[in-house]
Amino acid sequence: MRAPMCALLVALALLEVGAARADEAGAPVVLRMAAIAPDGTAWAREMKALARAIEEQSAGRIRLKWIFGGIAGDELTALQRVKAGQLDGEAGALFCNKVAPSLSVMRVPGLFRRGTEEAVTILARLRPTVEAEARASGFVAIGVGGFGTDVLFTRKPVRTIDELRATRVFVWSLDTIWNPMLKEMGGRPIPFDVPDAGRAYDDARIDGFIAVPSAALAYQWSSQARYFTPLPMAFLPACVVMSNRTFDTLSVADQQLVKTLTARFMLRFNDLGRQQEEQLLGGLLEKQGMTRVAPTEALLDGFVREAAAARGRLGERLVPSALLSKVLGWLEEGRAKR
Repeated sequence: MRAPMCALLVALALLEVGAARADEAGAPVVLRMAAIAPDGTAWAREMKALARAIEEQSAGRIRLKWIFGGIAGDELTALQRVKAGQLDGEAGALFCNKVAPSLSVMRVPGLFRRGTEEAVTILARLRPTVEAEARASGFVAIGVGGFGTDVLFTRKPVRTIDELRATRVFVWSLDTIWNPMLKEMGGRPIPFDVPDAGRAYDDARIDGFIAVPSAALAYQWSSQARYFTPLPMAFLPACVVMSNRTFDTLSVADQQLVKTLTARFMLRFNDLGRQQEEQLLGGLLEKQGMTRVAPTEALLDGFVREAAAARGRLGERLVPSALLSKVLGWLEEGRAKR
């Protein structure tokens, strides 16, 4: 039996028995966690390190079992399985705003001119709101962070707003912000599930990818596209959540242990994302054969201006205006201090 089929059957077996509990006195609690991150990536290595830390520091009382590579379904499917009690939690990106709606503002294009640096500051200010929203949705946000800032990977160089509009770009099918925004800006978003994006590029159904650099590396899109434009487009948040149902069965001491170790994991995860972003955009992509297209001030200003106009037209259909105004105010406050 081929390895992928074996992995699928194992994952299905894990799901069928539902979320694990300690059936006997002294038996460990096994927490089943889903992620679409491919096994073998830097993301997966950090998640495995978290699992080891929790098992070691709980003296074996708690074990995390990660189901990688989207075997438990895409992010929204996995989220439904958490709600149904088949899984205990999930780690990922775009499902996060289903658990904590305020995170959707991080995906709004054109907000973060300084890229990850600005976005991380705003995310920290949003965190109390995110944690409260998650709890109200039936989840504990045991970790909140980010994958990094979206940039453009393309078949042909993109130097102007008109060239950006003409480019058919992959946008994650679950992304409820980028798809309407790019359409409103006159662009050509082509939604696909993540595993299908590379094949779509090879088949010439798309001309490029909007993606954070670490995702382009993990899914090998950077080896397909020929050019990259480090235009800071939007920020991709990350979260690790656990159902209230599961979290509340843990002792207070074990709840604190899980939250503390996951917070440390998110710090390492954030650092990893920043390091990969700096290394890839700082020369590694070019060493791999890609050509850098430095965004001009005209392109940056035009993108920010067009994005602002588009979100103004979309209004409440995009994100709540009160939330957007608050974030814009925080950004102005931060820029005024520089």
